[in-house]
Amino acid sequence: MRQILISAATLVAVAACSSTDQATGPSLARGGESQVTRPLKGQCETDVTIVGIGADGRLDLIEEYTCQMSHLGRTHNTVVQSVIPTGPPVDGLLSGIVNNTGAFVAANGDRVNSSFIGTGVTNLANFTAVFEGTETFLGGTGRFANASGSAHIQGTAALDPATGTGTGQFTIEGTITF
Repeated sequence: MRQILISAATLVAVAACSSTDQATGPSLARGGESQVTRPLKGQCETDVTIVGIGADGRLDLIEEYTCQMSHLGRTHNTVVQSVIPTGPPVDGLLSGIVNNTGAFVAANGDRVNSSFIGTGVTNLANFTAVFEGTETFLGGTGRFANASGSAHIQGTAALDPATGTGTGQFTIEGTITF
């Protein structure tokens, strides 16, 4: 009888450890994989190069980011970004829609696919800009293969029109599930 009680207690303990609720931990039924939502926060520095100006006034840029982000460590990302004016300049300021797609590459080589949509305002007197918007994460490689989430981005940039290059910085804060 004692052997049966010990076996039953062991079975209950094993069953309790194999939860199918993703919020409580890994499930043995799912092969030990569980997605958890985590806060994401970081700071990025950018190098910017103008690659073209469209007939519609669109400005295309290549941006190379170096970031320090929670859960990714030191990351890199290279994107082609478009800035599309939403109208003519007003009082020396040009407003526009900003968008890009890319992938943040974590310190270990794992990638998180991302896309950004936001707004920006450029001061045409000194070629500085402020921008903000939403970065969306969807899939990737390695531990981020099924990643999802979003983050708010806010930053500044400055371009030298003589060289077509510049620098910028932004903060990122949100959540990522992987």
